[in-house]
Amino acid sequence: MGWTTTSDYERHAKGHFTIREYLDREFASDHPDFTRLQVLDSSLYGKTEYYAAIRSTDRETGKSIVFALIALVSYKPRDPDGHTLGWKDMSERSGPYCHNCPERILALLDDTDNLNALEWRRRCREHRAEKREAGKAFQEGAVIRFKMPLVFSGGIERREFTVEKHGRALRFRAEDGVLCRIPRARERAFEVIDTRAVP
Repeated sequence: MGWTTTSDYERHAKGHFTIREYLDREFASDHPDFTRLQVLDSSLYGKTEYYAAIRSTDRETGKSIVFALIALVSYKPRDPDGHTLGWKDMSERSGPYCHNCPERILALLDDTDNLNALEWRRRCREHRAEKREAGKAFQEGAVIRFKMPLVFSGGIERREFTVEKHGRALRFRAEDGVLCRIPRARERAFEVIDTRAVP
């Protein structure tokens, strides 16, 4: 399926529903002529990835199955055409290449023998385990070197940083003394150069 875009969110729903809640309503269906779809739980990751456990119930047989629905999300509040919210949804059976689904949603899914779905679930759990390990590495005072240089304003490239904690937020002190914010740092390929703690 291609992308679906709408102006409805900005004109009528914003302020009443979050993007996640709006998508919950879009993917649920109780029309008597079609399969019933219920959103059991959902999550929005960084306003770019939506994950949901969907119960699909056949109205004739009463049989139901819970599967994962994934949607790529685009939110552009200044879109000139007013179509500020867009999404591209897919089933886990298509083997989507995004793996930030929370464990609580994975735990709701029914067993499956679909190889794409099984592989996607495995990659999600593997990805979350990698993020947990990365979180342990990002300790105060640790020196981190990213595999690929990061480009900052002015075209300046930096790879090596010392981790600093500012409240609950992580900041990274470059070798030239500049304090940097690095979005999704834990998801980037890196190595720990030094684990010394800051006194």
